[in-house]
Amino acid sequence: MSGLDKIVEEIQAQAKAEADEILKKSDDYCDAYMEEVKKNVQKEIEAYEKKAKAERNLLEEKTKSGAEFLERNSILRAKQECIDSVISQAESKIENLPAEEYFHILEKILEANVQSGDGVMYFGKRDIDRIPEGFSKRVEEIAKAKGGTIKIHPDAVSIGDGFVLAYGEIEENCTIKALFDSNTDRLKDIVGKELFG
Repeated sequence: MSGLDKIVEEIQAQAKAEADEILKKSDDYCDAYMEEVKKNVQKEIEAYEKKAKAERNLLEEKTKSGAEFLERNSILRAKQECIDSVISQAESKIENLPAEEYFHILEKILEANVQSGDGVMYFGKRDIDRIPEGFSKRVEEIAKAKGGTIKIHPDAVSIGDGFVLAYGEIEENCTIKALFDSNTDRLKDIVGKELFG
């Protein structure tokens, strides 16, 4: 082997060693870079999973809250329907009492609304046809106790159960419906407490 061949061989060996070193550094760099990429990807995945979990929790909370709201509204609506039904039944029960009991209630209503002065009491067709004996006298006594007079008008007017009390141009609507309507909130409170505590 000549000296030239030895030099070439040495150069080739040195070049190979340098190439191997470069390849090793390149592999190390690539491995480190890939490790860094993996860490970054893992961080992004974790951040995405955390965000997705938070969004899922929020959606679950909104769904739960919405369901609870619908449930509360349904319960309130059912309670309101129950209260309205009880009040309606009470009104109907009063209107359909036997004449003596019914007109005794009307006397109490008159006592609460009578004024001094001359008044006229108007009834609807159904009530005027079932006024019990002695009712007119009791009406006069109630009015007299307040320093006034009341006459029952002989003709029926277009009203429901109960009466309208007129003092000149001033009228007091004492029909059963009007009394229930004007006391709706108070009645609902009473019925609600009785039914639902």
